[in-house]
Amino acid sequence: MSTIQEAKVQSPASEVTGKATTRYLEPAEYPMWDEFVESSPQSSVFCRSWWLDAVGEFRILGYFESDRLIAGIPLYFERRLGVRVCTLPRLTPTLGIMTGPLPSNPNKLAHRHHSIVRAIAKSLCEYKFFFQAMHPSLTDWLPFYWEGFRETTRYTYVIDDLTNLDSVWSEMDCNARRQVTNAGKAGIRVVPCSIDDVYQCEYESHVKRGTKPRHSQDILYRIHTAAVRHSCGACNAGVDRDGNVLAASFMAWDSNRAYALVGGSSTLGRQSPTGYAVLWHEIQLAAKHSRIYDFSGSMMEGVSRFNRGFGAKQVPIHFITKASPFVYCALQMAGKL
Repeated sequence: MSTIQEAKVQSPASEVTGKATTRYLEPAEYPMWDEFVESSPQSSVFCRSWWLDAVGEFRILGYFESDRLIAGIPLYFERRLGVRVCTLPRLTPTLGIMTGPLPSNPNKLAHRHHSIVRAIAKSLCEYKFFFQAMHPSLTDWLPFYWEGFRETTRYTYVIDDLTNLDSVWSEMDCNARRQVTNAGKAGIRVVPCSIDDVYQCEYESHVKRGTKPRHSQDILYRIHTAAVRHSCGACNAGVDRDGNVLAASFMAWDSNRAYALVGGSSTLGRQSPTGYAVLWHEIQLAAKHSRIYDFSGSMMEGVSRFNRGFGAKQVPIHFITKASPFVYCALQMAGKL
């Protein structure tokens, strides 16, 4: 990266108040964007240019003051039901606005946040169909409301401090701890596995429920390949004494958060406690890389109960939309949102 590019991202967002503009970044500026994301309080592996490149067509809208990158938002595009929409890629729970550090004073923070987010929201009004889940740290969506966007609250579940795994274990409910212990007594081991094992377990879990994965096998493989290449992802499986895979999962991470992205149990592992053992192993692995473990959200009652069993806290996510009610309902009913 050039010295000029480095200078453009080093000034905190709280300090720069020059002329504001929004524009799309050029591909040559993506290294600058990745450095900015790394320093952002909303840092997310999903916003790295290499992740976006793995999932498909994307652009990055930047907010600049005095030619310095102060904030930005990654945008992903695809056709759903024949309509080109700006939306979330599969296996990418959130995107949202990235900012630099903002003022600590509450009044100054609100003013600065509103001016940055509203400028970005105004630029996003060019899209007729916009659907995006914001990073959990974006708690104030008013600037989007002022520009005519709508909001639906969704939830994720997080273990917000991985620095003390003994504390994490003690905050799990007794059933979750018992299941992990029982898995060990049954001779179940958690070992590294292939992405094929993960997809097969996920597929068999869906077959049991009479559903199918909402993502393709191809995009799962592309994301996994990119994450492993950047040392930001791993797959693990619980196997029995004969080496049969009973459950498997794929996790991605950055220095801020680790995300449980894909998982499931094989037909053989359906009645076993292996899923608990795999998840506990994943949490321990996440602690080596990140501060927070994110279960990547779900609105399903059973999943919510399972996540809370590991001591996870419910955290709201703002799902921001802009579309006619007819298009929104059609996409939602077709399972495209």
